[in-house]
Amino acid sequence: MPRSTKLQSASHARKKNSAPLIRCVIFDLDDTLYDCMGQRVRPAHRHAAKAVVKAGLKASVEAVYRTRMKAFRVDPILMHIDAEVARKFHAANPEVLSKIARDAYFNCPVGKLRLFSGTLPLLNMLHARGARVFVVTFGEPQIQKAKVKTLGLEKHPAIDKIFYADRDRLLTKEGAFQVIQQELDLPADQVLIVGDRAMSEIRAGNELGMHTVRIRRGEFASQYPQGKIEVADYEVRNISKVGKLPFRWGTNPKSTTETRRHGEIRK
Repeated sequence: MPRSTKLQSASHARKKNSAPLIRCVIFDLDDTLYDCMGQRVRPAHRHAAKAVVKAGLKASVEAVYRTRMKAFRVDPILMHIDAEVARKFHAANPEVLSKIARDAYFNCPVGKLRLFSGTLPLLNMLHARGARVFVVTFGEPQIQKAKVKTLGLEKHPAIDKIFYADRDRLLTKEGAFQVIQQELDLPADQVLIVGDRAMSEIRAGNELGMHTVRIRRGEFASQYPQGKIEVADYEVRNISKVGKLPFRWGTNPKSTTETRRHGEIRK
């Protein structure tokens, strides 16, 4: 698929106008604003391997870790990876093993993290143009908050608010998108979703009638869309390319007078 080719479908008929006005951009965090694959994924899988061995799995940490990474290269979904570990090492209770592994994976301690080089320039450009900017991230909320803090995004002036979707589904990404749209009272076609997962934020954005851009890199780069509903309007390799796509960023005069306050959405 061309990296920046517009993908047309019947479900996106209203998105065909050239240079649509975008007054709100909602970003995913992992592998969208920073390199999660390079900085977090391998340590998280090792953390999961240590947890299941400590819980009694008859294998070495290194053997479990290698098995997890081999399974990851086939399919990065944790369900698949946990099943491969359970099969290879003859786990007595695969469901319990999977829960232990997932809890450890999502709670891997956060060390030093760095944003992609193109992240801050893009955020600053959107802020200067008057576009509203949000981050919606999924995982263990306290771990995601630690990531946000170490990345320097916690109080960044360009970001209106950060939403934390969780594994218990108290808040989903789609639910957060709807809250943002409703609070800002914007039509869906003035909202852009930017993320790396076709089956998650891209699908949710498409279902809500929003514009979508997929960052095709990182942990889930190998996954292909399952149907047109998971196909993004644009696909790029680097976040620095997003600002060069044919959108008008926050150019509605009303957007330049809106007040921002971190932690609360203001119209």
